[in-house]
Amino acid sequence: MSINNYCPECGNKINESVIYCPNCGKKIHNAESKRDRIIGKTSRRGNNLYIAGIIVLFVIFLIYYFNSEPSKAYSIIKEQPRVTDNVDYPQSRFDHIITVAFEKDGKIIIPLELVKENKFARFQVAGLPESTPPILAYLTEDGKVVTAISMCEPCNSTEFHIQGGDLVCNSCGTTWDLNNLDAISGSCGKYPPDPIPSKIVGNEIQIEKQFVTNWRRRV
Repeated sequence: MSINNYCPECGNKINESVIYCPNCGKKIHNAESKRDRIIGKTSRRGNNLYIAGIIVLFVIFLIYYFNSEPSKAYSIIKEQPRVTDNVDYPQSRFDHIITVAFEKDGKIIIPLELVKENKFARFQVAGLPESTPPILAYLTEDGKVVTAISMCEPCNSTEFHIQGGDLVCNSCGTTWDLNNLDAISGSCGKYPPDPIPSKIVGNEIQIEKQFVTNWRRRV
């Protein structure tokens, strides 16, 4: 229902929605002010929606940025040396050999040829305390040598096998991508064998002893 007002110039009764008095032609400021207020409110509402949209996009960007950062495992494996041509693993179960590594001058020594020949090995380090975790050494499909703590921490398993391009825990069946240790399936996916840096010196794979003796469980 329209509300009637009066023209301040001639006193003629007018509807509040008119801009000019139909009797004398006087411009009705209140009407224009109301329209301006409506336009102003609409404009402010639009600005608020725009700002909210920018904030949402920024939050999405932050989530994407932090989730797309390389994992610790990927960062270490990326820097590992390539020691052979591409490696093919069977689609059937491929188990590691079990053998011994040695400590010398603050370094853990693993024979390079043994790893190249067997592709996948687990080592207990002679001369270190029994509580020292075993070490895995394996070749990725593109021929890099990866060294890691041989443990699936949530289920306490130290035994693994390779199947195709996957590394699999013998106990819980959790599966990781062999080439970067990204989780594929299973309840322990957040805790693959923890990679430790190593380097090739002559015919040896060398690991700083402190990387193993100072290692602490993540769970």
